[in-house]
Amino acid sequence: MERMFVNLTRYAIRFVGAAAAIWGIAYAINGATQAHGYISIRVVPTLEAADQLRVSGVKLPAGVVLGEGELPLTVWDSTVAEQVLSRADVLLGGLCAGVAALLLSSLVHGQPFRRGNAGRIAWLAVLVLVSGLVGPMLSSRAAATVLDRAGLAANFLPSLSLSWVPIAGSVFLLALALVFRREEKRSGARLEAATTDPPISS
Repeated sequence: MERMFVNLTRYAIRFVGAAAAIWGIAYAINGATQAHGYISIRVVPTLEAADQLRVSGVKLPAGVVLGEGELPLTVWDSTVAEQVLSRADVLLGGLCAGVAALLLSSLVHGQPFRRGNAGRIAWLAVLVLVSGLVGPMLSSRAAATVLDRAGLAANFLPSLSLSWVPIAGSVFLLALALVFRREEKRSGARLEAATTDPPISS
């Protein structure tokens, strides 16, 4: 019964990982099919006073101040590269989730400290860091490309929203990997001692 539960858990993890990877790829492909249409990006205004900022040829009245912070911007006539890059965070997150699912399913064997598990956990830490940091950077790069093409680079900056959560998660997983590495060595030493033949007494 326990063995069946372990196998079902492994299959469920792999299914979720495969679904996430397929969704990420499909989402990016769907974006590519929307080239030459609108693209939505997140930007930050470079000017505080809206009366100095022209958007689509419309000059806001004096005394009206554009609020600071991130805001959405929709631009026409996108390219394939812009659409894919703007969805790269979802694509990368899905692919990382797929690889992470394979690593997690390998961990579920009923033997937590078997050889190789520490390395798998360390790779999980790398995947969390890559997905959480590289993905937003790619989306920010897409926004910068769109702003340059639309001639709005002087008015807006691409938004880059980085979170501390992936960093904290990676640090935790790396610490867990070190614990598993230590336990693996202890388990290996105990197994070696148990399999060593006792000395022959004269």
